[in-house]
Amino acid sequence: MSDEEKAKAEKLAAVKKRAEQLKKKNKKPGAAVKKETKKETEEEQTESKPEPEAASPGAEEEPAPAPEEVGKAVKEPAENPLSPTQTSPPSLSLQSKLRSSSFRQGTVSPTGFALNSEGETAPEIYRKQVARIADLEKENKRLAKEAADAEKQWMKAEEELAELREVDVDGQKDNGRDSEVERLKSELAALQRQNAQLQSAASRRHGPSASVSQSSSPVGELQAQLASKSATIETMELEISRLRAQAERQASAGGTDKEQIVALEEKLARAEQAAMKAQRELGDLKRNLDRTTERAVKEGSARTSAETKARTLEQEAEGLRTEKAELEKKVEALDKKVAALGTLHKEHDSRMQALRKEKERAEQEAREARSAVERLEAENARLRKKDAAEGGGDDDGVDELEDEERARMSKKIRDLEAEVYDLRRGIWHQRRKDMEFGGDEGGGLASPGGASGGFTNIDLGGGGLTSPHPGCKTSHGKAGGGGIGGFFAGGINALTGSAAADDGDDPLLDDDDLDFDEEAFRRAQEEDARRRLERVKEIKRGLKNWEGWRLDLVETRRGGGGGYGVGEVFEV
Repeated sequence: MSDEEKAKAEKLAAVKKRAEQLKKKNKKPGAAVKKETKKETEEEQTESKPEPEAASPGAEEEPAPAPEEVGKAVKEPAENPLSPTQTSPPSLSLQSKLRSSSFRQGTVSPTGFALNSEGETAPEIYRKQVARIADLEKENKRLAKEAADAEKQWMKAEEELAELREVDVDGQKDNGRDSEVERLKSELAALQRQNAQLQSAASRRHGPSASVSQSSSPVGELQAQLASKSATIETMELEISRLRAQAERQASAGGTDKEQIVALEEKLARAEQAAMKAQRELGDLKRNLDRTTERAVKEGSARTSAETKARTLEQEAEGLRTEKAELEKKVEALDKKVAALGTLHKEHDSRMQALRKEKERAEQEAREARSAVERLEAENARLRKKDAAEGGGDDDGVDELEDEERARMSKKIRDLEAEVYDLRRGIWHQRRKDMEFGGDEGGGLASPGGASGGFTNIDLGGGGLTSPHPGCKTSHGKAGGGGIGGFFAGGINALTGSAAADDGDDPLLDDDDLDFDEEAFRRAQEEDARRRLERVKEIKRGLKNWEGWRLDLVETRRGGGGGYGVGEVFEV
């Protein structure tokens, strides 16, 4: 649109320039004016001739003017414009001449504008011509686009033809080739029809047009292009006919190939039948061979000598007698171990009863001390209330007495707790001695708590001390110190080494050998030590989670008792 507007502006500028020139020429004699009017009337007549063709654009397709003809049509209004902007009135003689010429020809208006047979002025005719030129340019572009599309289709058809040639060279026998040839033929027919339409349209457009007939070079070019395309189409038709003949020859050759294929298939079927028959015969031979082999094996086994069987049975009986003797020896050794363990168990029970009595006595004393502390606290509270009721007094003496009594009771409680702790440790020392005693009978066991630096298992779950023998668990093993207090109590016991080992496996019951296996015991002790160290490390790592917490064992110890509880602690 910008190019069209620019062209219109140039045309208007040319018209204005021409009008100025006419104004200057009006000052000359009237002969010059007559010549100008005659020129204008002739131009209007030539311009009014193509108007009927523009009135019916839908009746037939408009021809595409050549670029040179369109340029001429654009230049014609600019070369011979009228002067619509004339403002100065002409002289009387000039007006009379104009009127006489308008009466004679009927093409010049009294105002100076040229009129056609319908009474249109020159600007209207000019606008129509500009619109006509624009339509012709659009039509020219459309036809150029159609020609480009037709050329693309033609190139595509050539490419497909080249592909068909390649397929022909490769020797591919395909029934789809006929359909491809038919499709190419239909496309060629369509291209021929389109070219014929373009030729007829070009002949219709360029024939009656006076402006187009003036320049015959574009028409010649189009005709040359059409001739070249028609020659190309003819060559393509020849090529297609050649391909069709070749396809027919290949189809006839394919018939012989099919006959050969059928014969080969029959031969293959006969060969397969012969192979199946041979396979069946081979299977029968294999079955006969298997039956013969089985009969031979049975005969060979029947010929086995009775002496070989008797010798084998005697060897088995001798082996059974030696195994029986070894088992009897093991049974005697195990009976001795059971008797020794029973004796140790009885002695251990008696020692445990004595230690339990001592522990109960210490706990009784601790309870009495706690009750005394409670009485003293009650008395202290009563005295404080009494002193507050009496208005106060000298509390220094009372505080000193309370501090002394509190210190004395705290010392006594600590002594009792130490005694209970020593009693608990004594139980495990006694158990260690029992284990040493059992080791001396079984082959010299090393003491887990002796100079060898052995370790002991600690029950860190607060479930009390464990027994080294699964069958000798006493009631103190059920004592529970749950919660945080039990956790820390177990940790303290682990650090002080106040518990005994209990890994659930008694080395005295190991009957792999008749004597005690020192290597197995050493491995067990190392395993116990390793597990104990790992447990202590876990406890130490877990203590980081309790940083900033205050350890309060009062409630835990107050709930203890019945075995391994520490008992209540007087909180000063």
